Amino acid sequence: MKNFISTHNCTFEELEKILKLATQLKSKPIDNCLKNKSVALVFFNSSLRTRTSFEVGINQLGGHSSTLDVGGQIWNLEYKDGAVMDGQNVEHIKDASKVLSKYFDFVCVRSFPQMEDWNEDKKDPIINSFKKYLDIPLISMESALYHPCQALADIMTIKEKLNKPEKKKFVLSWSYHPKSLPTAVPNSASIIASQFGMDVTIVNPKGFELSKETMNIVEKNCKDKGSNFEVVNSHEGFENADIIYAKSWGSLKYYGQPEIEGSIKKDLKGWIVDKEKMDLTKNAKFMHCLPVRRNVEVADEVLDSKNSIVYDQAENRLHAQKGLLKYLIGDKK
Repeated sequence: MKNFISTHNCTFEELEKILKLATQLKSKPIDNCLKNKSVALVFFNSSLRTRTSFEVGINQLGGHSSTLDVGGQIWNLEYKDGAVMDGQNVEHIKDASKVLSKYFDFVCVRSFPQMEDWNEDKKDPIINSFKKYLDIPLISMESALYHPCQALADIMTIKEKLNKPEKKKFVLSWSYHPKSLPTAVPNSASIIASQFGMDVTIVNPKGFELSKETMNIVEKNCKDKGSNFEVVNSHEGFENADIIYAKSWGSLKYYGQPEIEGSIKKDLKGWIVDKEKMDLTKNAKFMHCLPVRRNVEVADEVLDSKNSIVYDQAENRLHAQKGLLKYLIGDKK
């Protein structure tokens, strides 16, 4: 494994090895596996957990990180091949990638979709452009389609709390949000739950289905693992759940049409995870990737309850990413 773009491109054995390293590094944080190594962190978007966890983790592994904000510390970047660059984008990802490959040992990239054209965004153009032109390993810190580092932290947290995730019921629940959000987190969360043999239930209102590509991956993984997979259009799907993972995402049907989506969502404000819905579960643990809009996506009474493990998830971003870096540098050696 050279690049880390999505967990479904990894074998189960590779993921287990990464998580084993993450657990070891959680108990003994300081390690010099990145001594004299440098990592570029390229951000097209704002970040709190991703930025800080990578910076701290690289430092604890003895390495050096350079955080580069596109349009801030570095030039605006163009990703389309053959583009006539007479606009605001000053440098092409091809050229930036070749230069960064001369300086660094890894490049990590975070970019969101444009949320205008699904046919364009589903190609994951920015992350794939870096992948095409880099001569060194690439780690996705979130892309138009996937958030694999979050997924590693998610499954690490689930394993800590449930011990064995196999056959435990994982519910991914759509939540109301005033904005149209990407599908990267729900894609990755549902995929990794299915890779680890969990019974996966996706709960969403009609019109807010995840892509057929994601559904096919999750369904196949569940079939291979002998676990169950279903999509439910009501909160009855919460029944007997062991994990409730709340996340909002936009409608692919009305992608790039926020006014139409907004008019539909005004009747969906009841899609908030509250105590009444959590009472349907089997004393489930509550998860969310953060940031979260309190009392919009999730009620305070749930987010601040003893069953909420959102801060454990956030902490495990640090450990899971360190395990990933240690694994990749080991492969490189």
